[in-house]
Amino acid sequence: MDKLLRLASQQADQADVYYVEESQDGVGFVDGKLDKADSALSFGIALRVIKNGRAGLAHTRNLLDRQALVDQALASAANGMEVNIRLPLTQDLPQLPTYDPAIEKVTKAELIAEGKRLVDYVKQHGEGQFNLDYEYSSGGIGLLNSAGTDLSLRASSFVVYGQMVFPGTGAGLFDFKTGRARVPLDEAQLDALLELFRLGQTEIVPQTGKMPVIFAQYAPFALISRFNVAASPVNFYNKVSPLIGKYGQPIFSEKISIRQDPFDVEMGSCMAFDGEGTPTRAYSFVDKGVFKAIPTDLNYAQKLGLEPTGNGFRGNHENQPSAQPVNVVIEPGDKTLPEMIASLDTGLIVYSLMGAHSGNILNGDYSVGVGTGFYVEKGRIKGRVKDCLLTGNAYETLSKVGAVESSCCNLGSYKIPAILCEEVSVTGK
Repeated sequence: MDKLLRLASQQADQADVYYVEESQDGVGFVDGKLDKADSALSFGIALRVIKNGRAGLAHTRNLLDRQALVDQALASAANGMEVNIRLPLTQDLPQLPTYDPAIEKVTKAELIAEGKRLVDYVKQHGEGQFNLDYEYSSGGIGLLNSAGTDLSLRASSFVVYGQMVFPGTGAGLFDFKTGRARVPLDEAQLDALLELFRLGQTEIVPQTGKMPVIFAQYAPFALISRFNVAASPVNFYNKVSPLIGKYGQPIFSEKISIRQDPFDVEMGSCMAFDGEGTPTRAYSFVDKGVFKAIPTDLNYAQKLGLEPTGNGFRGNHENQPSAQPVNVVIEPGDKTLPEMIASLDTGLIVYSLMGAHSGNILNGDYSVGVGTGFYVEKGRIKGRVKDCLLTGNAYETLSKVGAVESSCCNLGSYKIPAILCEEVSVTGK
């Protein structure tokens, strides 16, 4: 890598080398039967160069010819994006405990045996399709640049995911655990899945109208993803974001606070530097409903006259860095999920939505089908919702929040509590 960087630096004004390696393994059960036990290895190198005010990128999985890779990057820069940035010199960052060597001791044989035990447990206590997945990996990334930065990290992850699927649908209920090494999906979690699955055997089409809706597990993404798009520095630079001019103003209920914490080792994207070598930081996007900040990479921080926040991440080694939030946390509130359900006279609790990526996302509009959700009456779950649509605007919906759950669901790169939103438009009968 050092030789590649030196070669590129001799021919370009600035350069950085980003590399990633990962070993992935998985075991999966579908409808209670072993379906996969596989492994994969991946490695990639990206060379970014800046020459005459333009950036170019070339990538490879086999560094056989350094000069050829440099030539490709320079050719890309000749017609590349205009930039006016200085690559950072970053040193002395904290070493975060993102790697657990115990991950290397995990075996497929152990997971298959544990999976069969969990499958048998579900069969003994209920009926229905049960899917189970184990995914575990270890690897690392590194970054060197012509300013003298030389950074690396090693990380491991383990995820176990159990799902009950309702007959005749692609929708279901799920629970999971994540860790840096092996973690169990315990019987208490399975019991909760089985009980909800039992309640879901009764199907209910709700009446059309406005009612309170509890967005739980993945469901809040349908709302938060719209804020993420509007908070993109690209949309600020192009002057199309609805958040322009709203710094310091309330955009959500005061019960909603959104921040990022890249140093939270419980979360999957814990890291001290981004894909450009800028130190990451913990800060708030929304504080008690008030809009505070957007994430920036080097390029758009310069274009907007802002300070880079260390959010220039790469989806993989084939992509240029772009500004993305990392380890996002929605602050928990003061109600448990059972308390929130008990408070409903009539309403819904929604776990998954369909079509969440459709509609005018930038403006905050949504029109989504309920994948998995339940109808609540007088504080009790009466059955599973079917043929139901939720419509509205994320900013309006999150301005009318009745309660926020007192604990968060750790989804890996997000920690999200359930959110009770009042007066959501529901289309049913």
